[in-house]
Amino acid sequence: MTTYTSRKGEVPCSDGDLYAFLTDMRNLKTVIPNGLITDWEATEDHCSFRLDKTGRISASLSEALPHSLIIYDAETFITGRITVQVAIGYITNFRSAIPHHGTTEHEPSDEDAPGRFQPEDTLTT
Repeated sequence: MTTYTSRKGEVPCSDGDLYAFLTDMRNLKTVIPNGLITDWEATEDHCSFRLDKTGRISASLSEALPHSLIIYDAETFITGRITVQVAIGYITNFRSAIPHHGTTEHEPSDEDAPGRFQPEDTLTT
């Protein structure tokens, strides 16, 4: 398992507003730059889309602790299962902190799928 941690950011809204925004998967499309995704489908707790050079991504809201933690589970053809944790930190009534952590298990849905990146593969540029 591999874990990635981003640097901490701040957003100009309350922890409650940020929590409400991030727990509605329909809002995800608004934070992805225009032109990167196609075939967008979403409900409040699930979304799927096609990302250029990555293929179809399917994501679901896995767990949500009000105003403090949101966990998403996603799966892609390239990486397999991915878990993303977004911690929401209270700063003031009008500012929130938002570090996030991603964990990838690198376990393909179909072990024999051709072309799937495996952790032991070497990438060269």
